[in-house]
Amino acid sequence: GEAMKTKIQSSEYWKVVYVAPRSEKKVGNTLTLRGIENFVPIKREKRKWSDRWKWVEMPLISGYVFVKPDAQQRDRVLQVKSVLNYVRFNQADARVQDAEINALKSIQEKGYYVEIASENLKSGDRARIAYGPFKGLTGNVIKQHSETMITLIMDCIDIALRIKVPAEVLIKEKPQ
Repeated sequence: GEAMKTKIQSSEYWKVVYVAPRSEKKVGNTLTLRGIENFVPIKREKRKWSDRWKWVEMPLISGYVFVKPDAQQRDRVLQVKSVLNYVRFNQADARVQDAEINALKSIQEKGYYVEIASENLKSGDRARIAYGPFKGLTGNVIKQHSETMITLIMDCIDIALRIKVPAEVLIKEKPQ
């Protein structure tokens, strides 16, 4: 009945919108001004300018902004300039796990630290991250030169994030 209509501040779920190229940060700022929770993961890159090196901040995932709208805000997100549409998955707005958002936030904030001895991981192995900010996330291992990378597949958007992690923090997953 009517009594059930309590105002929910934010949706329980993170969602994702497609945005026009190079508009990620602008969209994020506009959403923030309109009181809509959002997240634009940023990576810092060293770029060579004519006379010097300079740090620039780039979106980690170009073309996407993560949003956490309440029911009233869902359509308001679409009214923001440069927002194209929600990413859909199984006929509904794709949901992003908090763990995935937290991982992205950690990539941005913390970089990485190491605590345990390595297992022998081969490319293609499934591994779980055991320590540090990405603890608990699983992905496929990629060996590139001397670096160990792990690919986190975000199921809802067709994206594989490659995160450089020390081999020491990975634990091999037992096949299901």
